[in-house]
Amino acid sequence: MVTRRTVLKFGVAGSLGYALPLSISSQVYAASAPPSPPLAPFQDLMPIPPVLDCTAGGTFNISAAAGLHRFHASLPASPAWGYGGVPYMGPTIITKRNVPITLNVTNNLGAHLLPNALDYDIHGAVSTDLSNPRISTHLHGGNTEPGSDGHPDDVLYQGQTKSHYFHNDQEAATLWYHDHAIGITRLNIYAGLAGMYLLRDDNELSRNLPGGPYEIPLIIQDKAVDSSGKMTYPDAPLAATFGGDVAVVNGKIWPYFNVKRGWYRFRIVNACNARTMQLYLGGKTMYQIGSDGGLLNAPIAMTSITLAPAERADILVNFTSAYAGQSFTLNNIFMGGPWRSLSNIMQFRVQSASGFAMTFPSALRAPIRRMANPVKVRNLVLVQKEMASHRVHLLNNLMWDDTTHIETPTSNTLEQWNIINLTMDMHPIHVHMTQFQVLNRQNINVSGYNLAFGEMEMGAGPWPAPAIGPYLFGSAQSPPANEMGWKDVAQCQPSQVTRLMIPFGPDIPGSPIGRAFTGEYVWHCHVLEHEDHEMMLRFKLI
Repeated sequence: MVTRRTVLKFGVAGSLGYALPLSISSQVYAASAPPSPPLAPFQDLMPIPPVLDCTAGGTFNISAAAGLHRFHASLPASPAWGYGGVPYMGPTIITKRNVPITLNVTNNLGAHLLPNALDYDIHGAVSTDLSNPRISTHLHGGNTEPGSDGHPDDVLYQGQTKSHYFHNDQEAATLWYHDHAIGITRLNIYAGLAGMYLLRDDNELSRNLPGGPYEIPLIIQDKAVDSSGKMTYPDAPLAATFGGDVAVVNGKIWPYFNVKRGWYRFRIVNACNARTMQLYLGGKTMYQIGSDGGLLNAPIAMTSITLAPAERADILVNFTSAYAGQSFTLNNIFMGGPWRSLSNIMQFRVQSASGFAMTFPSALRAPIRRMANPVKVRNLVLVQKEMASHRVHLLNNLMWDDTTHIETPTSNTLEQWNIINLTMDMHPIHVHMTQFQVLNRQNINVSGYNLAFGEMEMGAGPWPAPAIGPYLFGSAQSPPANEMGWKDVAQCQPSQVTRLMIPFGPDIPGSPIGRAFTGEYVWHCHVLEHEDHEMMLRFKLI
């Protein structure tokens, strides 16, 4: 049977890098659902997800199931997916460092909520996903053993349960959990299968940071809905990206949140399928205290914070000097990408009562040690192929089902991965199992490297990729201060090499993770449409 994917794999006219004429826009490769009905912003109080307190350890059971959820006061309740009895998304799971838990996840979903968007031509998607959709739960950012990591092929069908063992053997961090089933990840997360996972440790708890009602998760998405309140998504075939026209925070469209006159800690995750956001709080200073994998050395004053899909920011905001009745709107001021613009995110409304008082911390932790002397340097390439109707992105010009041409780091060693982006897009690259450091970024001669890389048929490599050294120009640029902490997603800009220092175990001096494992993991772009359409590869720790 000849499918779109077999045509891709076994040969198609196309090229790597900047092959398209500059007149052709990325707009061609983005899809839009029908526009959402007119909805007034700031009509709904933002909900706070329920908490599943796992700090004492033990075994906990949650199911992924369908429910009814109301996204906006002007819309009726509509079908959605959630974990643990929550009709949309899931509870905030709170854990403690070195206190392991077992999380039993059961698939009780029923039929898929987005049947017209299922694309059976892409790898992994099968016709039974219509009536019996698969799930695979991934703890994003977790130092997790292979059998509990949520491998894309390690899936559950209706009625099945899987036990995930989480050692929680890493620094305090803003993690999150979400679906990872191959071929339908973009749809399952969009339908609601995501939630926050906060990991505590003694250092964090000693810092007198805002907690309880002053520590607020903000899970931000973009979405499209219809007049019946249902989520909409473009029909198959899968386009390269999707962007919605309404912002959803903790399950509500453009909500408001009442704040007291004091300090707040906001734990933010960009849970959009593809949209990068630059968050701006009306000129008010946001102090970033943490990134994906833990606390920074010290707070960093920011007027805006840019988050690609799956990146997190842990921030402090001081409303002490605000007056009762004052409001601050959180906006997205990043207008890049091929989607409809989306500015409003949510609104904060200041109340008269006093809130959390805090001595501003000058330091947050013992300084993070910058890693050096990797045992191996790998070159990994992000490429694109052009079709008549869409663009396909690949890692190393290889397909997901290639099990031979994969990276095989030695467990408990430090490696440097050079992510070489030959495409026209920024790709947020996520590496499972560990946290890494962004070393630097440097411009590359794309056309020159393309000649070295070669005009290969799709899925044919070459692997390993050629060295990047002869094609560099300009000096290497250190990451900004808020990227100097632990990361598990890196913004890899077009026409640049992004160098990552990746510890694959605890024995590297300064490593933030406590366990070394062997076995198979994955690395991929966290634009979900790219991930579902081959921009994901395995790697194997040996």
